[in-house]
Amino acid sequence: MLHEERLTYETLKAWALDCYYEGCRDHAVMKGWPHEQIMGYVDYQFENSFERPVEDFMWRVVLLILSGGWNQNWYSSARQLIVEQIMRNGIDNILAGVPAAEAELFRHDLRVLKLI
Repeated sequence: MLHEERLTYETLKAWALDCYYEGCRDHAVMKGWPHEQIMGYVDYQFENSFERPVEDFMWRVVLLILSGGWNQNWYSSARQLIVEQIMRNGIDNILAGVPAAEAELFRHDLRVLKLI
């Protein structure tokens, strides 16, 4: 059953950054985990957490940004999944129902990343 409110892009970014911070503090600094392992940790913490396709799509973009492109294999694979989803569904369809200001902020990030 869907929750009443869709998770916003800002909420997803905040959650990812909080989890990334904890991963760096608890695992990178204390246990020597490399960056790609921290990214896996962040992704795993929210596995199967998003009920709407737009939430999952935005989450993929947030992770792509947090990855920093430091692991080229991971970055290329993650980017390709995003590109394929845009090509398959169209960005307007993906963002249907997202308020204009939020959609524009998200589109700005996609443009910076040259995804649209």
